[in-house]
Amino acid sequence: MNIYIIRHGEAEHNVDRTVMAHTHDSQHSLTELGLKQAEVTAEFMKTIVNDKTVLYSSPYLRTIQTAKAIHQLLPENVPFYESPLIREWELGNLYDFNNRTPEVKKEFKAAGLFYFRHHHGESLADVYLRATMFMHTVVERVKRQNRYENMVIVTHAAFIHMLLAFLMNWPVEELSTFKPIENASVIKINENDGDFQFEKIFVPMVD
Repeated sequence: MNIYIIRHGEAEHNVDRTVMAHTHDSQHSLTELGLKQAEVTAEFMKTIVNDKTVLYSSPYLRTIQTAKAIHQLLPENVPFYESPLIREWELGNLYDFNNRTPEVKKEFKAAGLFYFRHHHGESLADVYLRATMFMHTVVERVKRQNRYENMVIVTHAAFIHMLLAFLMNWPVEELSTFKPIENASVIKINENDGDFQFEKIFVPMVD
């Protein structure tokens, strides 16, 4: 089974991080550019998958918008499901980048990016655990059903990074920093006898 992982298009907080202080992360919409990126990626996806495809999306607004743009160009019988397991890294209910206390900064420095757990939120280690759960439950179940040739997953940058870290067995010390993949870009995961490889196969070029 081919697995395609897609990051959502550009969203409001990608342009202005201050929106995270007053609007919950799950409600950040795509920007005009993000909608165009989703449309371009949708055009690409319709050329590489067939009707034996299943689509999963994070329930966040920006991923749903991206996934719907893709889904509407796929064959009508392609199922569309939401999975909270593939939601974004939770930084807290309302996260203000400009209001981090000295105590929080001290704790972050001591724990590091991977282990630091945000107040009312998650650590990257928690996201890593969700990635393993998604692979061992949802993905493995779909593979056992043997109904689909393609699985399309629309999700977020941190989740993508942790999923790849799990599949590639990256050590924790290499997870302290990461560069998110481009908005609406597509990564293909290949499996051979239980070993995984990945490649970025598409990045939407939108002015």
